[in-house]
Amino acid sequence: MQIEKHISDLLYRYQCVTVPGFGAFLTETVSAHVTGSASSFFPPKKVVSFNANVKNNDGLLANHVALQEKMSYELAVIKIGDVVNEWTYMLQNRNRVVLKNIGEISVNNEMNWVFEPANTVNYLTDSFGLTPFVSPEITREILKQEVEALEEKAPIIFTPERKKDYSYLKYAAIFVVM
Repeated sequence: MQIEKHISDLLYRYQCVTVPGFGAFLTETVSAHVTGSASSFFPPKKVVSFNANVKNNDGLLANHVALQEKMSYELAVIKIGDVVNEWTYMLQNRNRVVLKNIGEISVNNEMNWVFEPANTVNYLTDSFGLTPFVSPEITREILKQEVEALEEKAPIIFTPERKKDYSYLKYAAIFVVM
């Protein structure tokens, strides 16, 4: 049974998914951000972390497994327990536990579990379809210097337009009316 698929499905909807007897996967929403140096834009996302101290069965994972795999709740708890025993055995032998689309759990020199999240999936449904992108820097031409150079070569002189005097026409119009 691929329990990591069920954990991954639940991480889209819940902030905490507890694997009974093993630990809890937690998500935290991170807002969108821009890196100034590379002009990279990153959408908002959920960052996954792991807490090995939360081990109590809250029923969320077992209920989801029971519904998806069409089995009883009790059988789902047993199957989850088998997977937890396998993962614990692997970690005790200093092997990595790779959870597809979630991350990797390994053991450091002090025999502590270290979780490295996978950055392949964004669990924030509001960001669906948004991907990081790089916007190239806009290069602007300095037009002011070009205008000054042109003015030095051929100075521009503004001459006001002369208004033609048509005052004699109004006197002619008065003369015609009389």
